[in-house]
Amino acid sequence: TERRARPIVRGWTAGLGWAVAAMLAVVVVISMPQDPVPQTLDTATARSTLMTEAGSTIVEWSRSDIPAYNSVTGDVVWNDARQEGYLRLAGMPINDPDIAQYQLWIVDPDRDANPVDGGVFDVPSGVEEIIIPIDAKLDVSDPAAFAITREQPGGVVVSNGPLLVVAA
Repeated sequence: TERRARPIVRGWTAGLGWAVAAMLAVVVVISMPQDPVPQTLDTATARSTLMTEAGSTIVEWSRSDIPAYNSVTGDVVWNDARQEGYLRLAGMPINDPDIAQYQLWIVDPDRDANPVDGGVFDVPSGVEEIIIPIDAKLDVSDPAAFAITREQPGGVVVSNGPLLVVAA
């Protein structure tokens, strides 16, 4: 005997169950409480906030003996307890990060003879004043000075100088 395949007839209700399940899943996901996204402060606000905290110190950049850097002004805000700080620089010459980057050094006489790497940063063109978060690679207690050098891209472990600007 010969069997013929029966045509499958699907009406509009055939996928209704899956459509309802998908819609319910979307409703459940949308109605779930969302964790609030942590708000990060911009660097100027974070610096201002740190300035008002107990234990924060503010030191101004000294006038440099190097002509290209002798008009640099600004300050460093540092808090030992929080291990947090910010550089504020105005008049700092721009740099090409493919050729050289600025590197911050933190002089902590309680640590050892070498200053602590405070991070590398760039000064882009068209910026009159820049605020840079300090990225201390080691804990620092009661720093005696902060200094900036110009180094190879990515920075160095130990600098050969010269110190371009210093805050002490």
